[in-house]
Amino acid sequence: MGRADTVLARSQAQTKTKFRLAGHDLNLTREKNDFYPTPPIATEQLLDVEKFDGDVWECACGDGAISKVLEQHNYKVYSTDLIDRNYGKTGIDFLTETQKCDNIITNPPFKLSLPFIYQAVKLANKKVAFLCRITFLEGVARQKMFQETPLENVYIFSRRITFTNPNNGNKTHGGGMLAFAWFVWNKNYTGKPKLNWI
Repeated sequence: MGRADTVLARSQAQTKTKFRLAGHDLNLTREKNDFYPTPPIATEQLLDVEKFDGDVWECACGDGAISKVLEQHNYKVYSTDLIDRNYGKTGIDFLTETQKCDNIITNPPFKLSLPFIYQAVKLANKKVAFLCRITFLEGVARQKMFQETPLENVYIFSRRITFTNPNNGNKTHGGGMLAFAWFVWNKNYTGKPKLNWI
């Protein structure tokens, strides 16, 4: 390998690393349906700072990672998902549902986060909590959504959380390099969003 080839290979490797850290997957190793179960500590930390009055709908429940923690805290949880992962009621497309619920808590499919939020705010009677990347704050379409919906709190994780992919030998996804936060909407809130750390 000549010097030019070495420099090109190094540049390509650095570019891949930058894109991977930014949340892009150049090797297409993301799980097909964006299935990365939420670590229990993430839900525990949400419940340390937010209380939810009434029942909870986990509308992208996966294998029950969030639902199980909520149930351990004595919440009545209705768990659904479009994909069958041996938990909850499956074959349910949240984006076409019309039933109401007191609260909705989920880690939405990344590509569908925006329509999921609009739908959740429409169907929840009280609160909505979504686990999303901090970069979710960016973007023109998202700015419009934030202006149109009652976002009350953004809880940023002081320590980054690491997701694993059970369909890929529990290998980590993002390796804790991606920054996440809980975004919480309150149907009775009218002020500006508040920024907090957990």
